[in-house]
Amino acid sequence: MTIDRHAAICPGGRGARHDRGDTLVEVVLTVVIIGLTVTALLSALANAGNAGNVQRSSVQIDETMRNYAEATKSAVQRCSPGGTYAVAFAPPAGYSVSVAPSGNACPPVTGPTLLNLTVQGPLGVREAMQIVVRTP
Repeated sequence: MTIDRHAAICPGGRGARHDRGDTLVEVVLTVVIIGLTVTALLSALANAGNAGNVQRSSVQIDETMRNYAEATKSAVQRCSPGGTYAVAFAPPAGYSVSVAPSGNACPPVTGPTLLNLTVQGPLGVREAMQIVVRTP
C-alpha cells in the first residue's frame, strides 16, 4: 500500500495553489491602506496642535485687549478736560494694539467717547472691542 504524502497534506488529492503565499497586488494594497491610515493620523495630530496654538493666541489676545482697556480707562480717569492722557501699557511681544479714533484727547465733560480697540496676535488672529470712556 502506497501513501501519497501530497494527498495526505492537501485533501482532495491535488496541491493547493492558495498556500503559495500572498500576491503582489495584496501586498501593495496592504501597504497603501497602512500608508493612508498613518497619513490620516499624522494629519489629525498636526491639526490638534495647530488648534491649540490658535486657542492659546486667542486667549492671549483677549487678555491683552482687556488689560489695555483697563489701562485706558484708568488713564482717562486722571484726565482733565481739554487735556490728553497716556496709556501705560505695553502689549506682549508679537501683539499689536490699535485704537480708533486715534489720539489721546480727553473726552469732553458733556458726554462719553466710544473707542474701538483692536488687537492682533502673531498668528494673524484679530479681535476687536468697544469701550466707553468718560472724563470724571
